Amino acid sequence: MKIMVNLEGTDNYQEFDIDQNLSILDLKANLSTIFDFSWNEMELLLNEQVLKNQQILGQIGIGDNVVTLRKVKSNLALSRSISGSSNKNFGSSFNSYNNNNNNSLGNAFSQFMQSNRSGNNNIINNNNNYYNNNNFNNNNVNPFAALMNSFQSNQKEQFIKKRVKELQDRFLTSPDDLNALFSSNPELFEAIVAEDTPKIESIVRKQVEEAEKKRKDEEMEYIRLMNSDPNDPEVQAKIAKIIQQKNIDENLRQAEEYMPETLFPVHMLFINLEINKKNVVALVDTGAQSTVMSQALCQKCELFNLCDTRFSGIAKGVGTSRIIGTVHAAQLKIQNKVLMAKITVIENSSIGFIFGLDNMRAHRCTIDLKENGLIFPSLGVTAKFLSDGEIKKIKQLQEEQDEAEEIEKAKKESLDSLDKKK
Repeated sequence: MKIMVNLEGTDNYQEFDIDQNLSILDLKANLSTIFDFSWNEMELLLNEQVLKNQQILGQIGIGDNVVTLRKVKSNLALSRSISGSSNKNFGSSFNSYNNNNNNSLGNAFSQFMQSNRSGNNNIINNNNNYYNNNNFNNNNVNPFAALMNSFQSNQKEQFIKKRVKELQDRFLTSPDDLNALFSSNPELFEAIVAEDTPKIESIVRKQVEEAEKKRKDEEMEYIRLMNSDPNDPEVQAKIAKIIQQKNIDENLRQAEEYMPETLFPVHMLFINLEINKKNVVALVDTGAQSTVMSQALCQKCELFNLCDTRFSGIAKGVGTSRIIGTVHAAQLKIQNKVLMAKITVIENSSIGFIFGLDNMRAHRCTIDLKENGLIFPSLGVTAKFLSDGEIKKIKQLQEEQDEAEEIEKAKKESLDSLDKKK
């Protein structure tokens, strides 16, 4: 049944979907997780009449009426504050333990649940005492534990649905983030592209459950360690490790909250240019001292005949490669503008083309991340940085062109062979 509750003297209304077989006391326990006071500081009124704790919700005829919540003083408030302090300290020790492999989805739920965890513990402890002291046990079953488990389960489902919507809103409106997701989490990528909401919910739920399981396991380990000999060096080392991990997880939580973009792969900076009518994708790299291109690409762009082998040697950086030579003044075409560039030719065929610091300094280039481009003041043009999708398309076209050229070359060699036989 649905119940609307209003905090007396405010515009704060809360709607609850709760089992009609539960009591007013159960409803108070539920309300304790929303409002910042315990069940024993509450009075619930229906039509200005105070409802008793033992009354059953389905038998008091609430209907469409609003139940008023009034805060009152209680003699049990002191016991709540005492028992609550230890629970809160204990709860804060496990603010965000979760599986780092699932941090982008699992960590948020640990934080979401943590805000209510210590309060829930207080409610259950106080209500257990109330039931035991007043003999309200029904076949030794305490309804508060079941109620809180049900409430936390509802919180979990609410969180998952909220998280699914956030993921869909983010990735369906940001092509760059969606491209990054393709490499980091292909399963989630496919579900979001297909707009398969149940599949996304399944992925989020799985990662949330894994994070929660890991957190609970670590809580149990912490309890075990705290009950061990505190002077044992091994115990001290394990506790120190748990505290360190807590700090790391909190640091990760802050990154997720304030800088979520840092959790996704960053695209390298590529520009499109032309050499002898050949399209070339160039990596812009301020960490490269020289502009380099592979021997294979140099031959394809018909520059190898200008390669001065007197400048051969060994290139060292991330790994090493043999330097074939140098093209002293190659013509690069950028947006119908031509510039001269010195290029070092290396043997490594996986390099492609790297536009290095030497030519960036020579042409007074500016990397403008706001405008997403490499500015050439001397040419009066800006070479836009390519998106991940554009890079893939260009590389695919280049592969198709290379394949067509290979086929054409094979045909020509075959025809030349037949002519020689004749």
